Amino acid sequence: MLVARMIAQAPEGVEYSVALLDQIGPLGERVAASGIEVHCVRRRPGIDLAILGRLKQVYQQLSPELLHCHQYTPWFYGGWAGAQAHLPVIFTEHGRHQPDHRRLRRILFNRYLLRNTKAITAVSESIRDALLRNEMLPARRVEVVYNGVDHQSLQRDESVRRRMRAELGFAPDTLVIGHAGRLMPVKNQALLLRALAQIVRKEPQLDWVALLVGGGPLEQDLKSLRDALNLGERIRFMGQRSDVPDLLCAFDIFALPSFSEGTSVTLLEAMACSLPVVATKVGGNPELVRDGVQGYLVPSDDSEGFADAILRLNDAELRSRMGAAARLEVEMRFTQQGMIDSYLEIYRRILNGDRKHR
Repeated sequence: MLVARMIAQAPEGVEYSVALLDQIGPLGERVAASGIEVHCVRRRPGIDLAILGRLKQVYQQLSPELLHCHQYTPWFYGGWAGAQAHLPVIFTEHGRHQPDHRRLRRILFNRYLLRNTKAITAVSESIRDALLRNEMLPARRVEVVYNGVDHQSLQRDESVRRRMRAELGFAPDTLVIGHAGRLMPVKNQALLLRALAQIVRKEPQLDWVALLVGGGPLEQDLKSLRDALNLGERIRFMGQRSDVPDLLCAFDIFALPSFSEGTSVTLLEAMACSLPVVATKVGGNPELVRDGVQGYLVPSDDSEGFADAILRLNDAELRSRMGAAARLEVEMRFTQQGMIDSYLEIYRRILNGDRKHR
């Protein structure tokens, strides 16, 4: 959760603090190292109503003007405590658990939370539709603010590409298929491995390698699947990396085989690096990638279709054309500054409206 105060001399007129429910973790540590105040209320497993008092204490200590809750659980706790502290709230939904369905108890809680929630945003139209359908939130209250990335620092750099491929031991013409994401069920990396096994069968002479960047609970299962499919050294598990932008420069194709996505930041980063995409046609992916323009969209869990899409991109000229289109799409619609400006406008709208009624 972000707690914010509008201060003219602060960057972009806003001073932020962060309140975390569970633990600080690596991202929280980086936020704290950047100079932003970070608080953690240590939520216990299950429904922990005791943290409402601790959150209220954090709000009293920080004296914010606005509370921005990211994801449903922070909205439930933060919004409830925010109502008690008379703080206006904005709720942003980034993704949905699968399977996603209507829950009567949550719908009842939502009616209470809506009383003090001044704005609701979703990171894609697909997430907005889920909020309307399964949370029964009023359509007029939910708007879309797409995620954005720092496209100026994410660019295809040929010198970095040559260096990274040399370090990894790839020949100049090796087709490098890349994926970055947490190794967990919803990301469905097993689909990518099954598709790559079909590529071996269909084009046995093709020189390719696949890099899976990231860690997670399914790492050992995916390694076992790799071995069962006899993919051997063609699949490299890279683990957690701090140099993902450099690795993106080494890729030729970015693969996103997920069962569900909101607006994938990693996908946008790959597009900003001028990579053509092969992704499943789920969630917000079709809002980022136009099939046949920036890459190809494949039905969920369709390994043969995924393999065929990758093989179509075994054409350097086509990859270059689609990669350039992907870069342009990010520049036009998904910049970090555009996202920031959208949220700042919502903050000002909420606070100006609130002040008028004081």
